Amino acid sequence: MREIDVVFDPERKLFLYFGITFLAIGVGPFGTYETMSLWQRTVFWSLDILGCALIVVPIVHVSYHSRFLKFLSSLPRFLFGVVLAALPAAGYISVLYGTVGDKLEITTPFPLLFVQVTVFSALLLLTEFVLWPKLFGNRGGKDVPTQQLSAPLAADTALSGETHRSPGNAIPLMSRLPEEVRGGAIVSISMQDHYAEVTLTSGRALILMRLGDAIDLLEGCPGARVHRSHWVALDFFEAIEKRDRGYRVRLKDGRELPLSATYLEAARQQLSQFSRAETV
Repeated sequence: MREIDVVFDPERKLFLYFGITFLAIGVGPFGTYETMSLWQRTVFWSLDILGCALIVVPIVHVSYHSRFLKFLSSLPRFLFGVVLAALPAAGYISVLYGTVGDKLEITTPFPLLFVQVTVFSALLLLTEFVLWPKLFGNRGGKDVPTQQLSAPLAADTALSGETHRSPGNAIPLMSRLPEEVRGGAIVSISMQDHYAEVTLTSGRALILMRLGDAIDLLEGCPGARVHRSHWVALDFFEAIEKRDRGYRVRLKDGRELPLSATYLEAARQQLSQFSRAETV
């Protein structure tokens, strides 16, 4: 099974969850068509599906990205979040029944309702995080045209083929990037709101991901985090410079990124160790 992409994509959620809500209103499953008017079904299924989504989605996101569960692979983390979220969601549905429509009563035992909510939530979220990206692509959830670097690296600093520790395709993060840029080497990653801007020798791309999660997918690409919003590849790390208001990292493509005091010493050590390794 492909890796699950548990990302917050508002557009995807809007179309998927409202689509299911409108379908339930029209079809009226579980006896709601016979016992409720159109407007009662509208209120009931809007509260049921969208309300459960407000419960389930945050819990699954927290579970999937939790640093305490990093020892688990993506699927167990995802399923753990679904099972955990299904408990309050089932309780919410139990309360909802009987409050909308006088003739509708819940007869399903709570343990069975809990299992049903777990299965339905898992199927719905797998549709959102696996099937939807497969059908519509762009797993970051935002169509961002690939941008060429404003100042291409010179031949002596374009190290994508010679010094990069792993072929581009072997770096897990590469699978998240548009095919047009995958042939280049990763130079840096910088956060823009909720998006990580990945700069490569072949261009730039935005992906909906936290910086920490992106760094976890950089196996085979040595680098250093220099700021809460910036990471740089050691292949393109040129110098650390002191400025009036702090430190800056100068890259071989001519750009400069801020270097916070929190990461200063660690960045110096990594750069020093990398430089010594290069001369061995």
